[in-house]
Amino acid sequence: MKKLLVPALWVAFSAALFCCKEDPEPDCGCEGPTMLIIKNTRAVHEGGGLFTFTHPITLNEMSAWACDADSTWAKSENRNVPDYTINGNLKKECFFGQTLMIIFPSIEITAISKD
Repeated sequence: MKKLLVPALWVAFSAALFCCKEDPEPDCGCEGPTMLIIKNTRAVHEGGGLFTFTHPITLNEMSAWACDADSTWAKSENRNVPDYTINGNLKKECFFGQTLMIIFPSIEITAISKD
């Protein structure tokens, strides 16, 4: 019985060690899956990489954080007048439970232009 126990433990340990992924795939945020592709969407830059625009399907106003904010993007002068056109991949927001803060999704900007 002891002769079988050591090899069995060794096999179980090896399987546990080598079968698991070291870095699981993220399921939200900038590294997560794309939920919607945004094309030629008019947007307002609120500052710090936060863009507000009309969701192309629901037509609701929404905001998203740019994954790679560029310090050269100027804050929009008038929040009611979009002065950027953006293309990008809207990512799934990371939700970890109830909070008093608003959680915005991320957007991977693929193209941007300012009027």
